[in-house]
Amino acid sequence: MPRRPERTADPRRRRDGRRGGNRRWTSGAGGAARAAVAGDDPLARPERRRIRARPGPRRAGAGERVPSTWRNVSAQRRYCQTWRELVGRLRGRVQWAPMRMLWRPIVDKVAPYDAGKPIEAELRTGAVIRLSANESPLGPSPSAVEAVRREAARVHLYPDGGSTELREALARRLGVGADWLVVGNGADELLGLLGRAAYEPGDDVVIPQPAFEPYATEAILAGANVVASPLDGYETDLDDMRRRITARTKAVIICTPHNPASTIVPGGRLEAFLGTLGNDPPLCVVDEAYRDFCDDPDTVDGVDLVRRHPTAIALRTFSKIAGLAGLRIGYVIARPECIDVLNRVRAPYNVNRLAQVAALAALGDAEHLERTRAVVLAERPRLRAALAERGAPSPPSQANFLLVKVGDRAASLRAGLARGGILVRDGAAVGFPGHLRIAIGTREQNDRLLAAWDRALAA
Repeated sequence: MPRRPERTADPRRRRDGRRGGNRRWTSGAGGAARAAVAGDDPLARPERRRIRARPGPRRAGAGERVPSTWRNVSAQRRYCQTWRELVGRLRGRVQWAPMRMLWRPIVDKVAPYDAGKPIEAELRTGAVIRLSANESPLGPSPSAVEAVRREAARVHLYPDGGSTELREALARRLGVGADWLVVGNGADELLGLLGRAAYEPGDDVVIPQPAFEPYATEAILAGANVVASPLDGYETDLDDMRRRITARTKAVIICTPHNPASTIVPGGRLEAFLGTLGNDPPLCVVDEAYRDFCDDPDTVDGVDLVRRHPTAIALRTFSKIAGLAGLRIGYVIARPECIDVLNRVRAPYNVNRLAQVAALAALGDAEHLERTRAVVLAERPRLRAALAERGAPSPPSQANFLLVKVGDRAASLRAGLARGGILVRDGAAVGFPGHLRIAIGTREQNDRLLAAWDRALAA
């Protein structure tokens, strides 16, 4: 290949290794890579790329080294390998500096939510009974299933961004205005709305521990401080929570019935607690996901709390009593001024079409809702007594599950139940080592659970 003629627009420039010329070369890999590669191996040098110099003479400043011009294509081929070859050589020889932080450091403080492993796939059995996720024993209403079928052909259309028809139906059922309600993609999203709308760095959020993990997760991600209030055995300790409230407290979260303890905060005690918070109280968020399974006459009613206390907020869901856990839909009951703030941070179209029509149909099927409740209320005391006879006591439950104390037998019992096709939740995963959390199933399912329990004990 013929030599390329050198261009020297300025005769004052030196024609040796230090002169510049009209073309100059700069490193494409940077000085850090040059310094990292030891020795004079030309193939270890960073690849260089050619850029056009500014017009006019160029002189090196004080202490500046002007890169040498490479004189011909052969030299370029010898010294300037492809970027892929260069990286391949450097990978084994250079300790690269870590990439700058792209993610928020605060994310390191939270762990992904552990919903339990898909043991059904591991067992490879078609007769698995899931009693591990507090799901409805009867599933969704047939009316809800049919509504989803009819609506499936319209999923190419955006849903109603405000869930208007569903909010109006809920308002009629609860005796409040539609502007007292906001519908969300499950309780998880609703807790996220509270975090975005209310929590700021430095705020305190008082939470009973252990409890549903997203309570703490949303507070941490907002930069707030989680102030943990330990349970008193299986009971929420309102006196301890009150002692932990300060001027920095932005919210107090109470779960009644409690997950995973299954116990309630009596309505009278909760009213007295709210009355001690003064004239400028924090938000009091009451999670009532399991309220429909309560038969205690002193069960709190979140709607009444919201009517009497401006900073009270109630969370409810269609996942449990309505059997729509797979569609992810829940709602907040609060004063209109609170709802307005939550709507400002809510994503548009946050609840899909299928979830909206299914929830609306479920509300209209009062018979199915009552049948689901009746199954739980009938089977809960029977299963609790049967397990207690087998040396596995549990606190009096007001939810659709039991928290059963089994001690150091937890792992072996859970494994034995799994071999029998019965899935239950490891208590250690929800803050209660030595326990199993067991959802209330149908009579047939509970009988199978007890039979598998006996086999596991005998093994």
